[in-house]
Amino acid sequence: MIPLEILDDASKEKILTEWKGMSDSDKAHFINQVALVLSVWGSDEKGKASVIEVLRAMTTNGSDTLADFGLYIEKILGSSAARGIEDKIRRAAFIVDGYRIKNGLPSEPHKNLDF
Repeated sequence: MIPLEILDDASKEKILTEWKGMSDSDKAHFINQVALVLSVWGSDEKGKASVIEVLRAMTTNGSDTLADFGLYIEKILGSSAARGIEDKIRRAAFIVDGYRIKNGLPSEPHKNLDF
């Protein structure tokens, strides 16, 4: 079980809202990227906590689709969740970058710029 309790309620709500508004294709890309990183990081508590840290980075940076997950992997380097798995984080980012290129996904996050 992913420790969602480490996310605040506003972040959880943002993630759920984003999920509900995503196309089936973007949902599949999100799931595939998370599966790829967990295959490198492991599906233990450390790997799952790292996924949550990526989600936290996404919600605080204004990304408006979970399909941008792969663009935020390296942003958790230096966090407590990354301690001890820095090389795995870099490897996962490299693998997911290849996935994103293969599937024609953007290299910049989708952001909602409200003025």
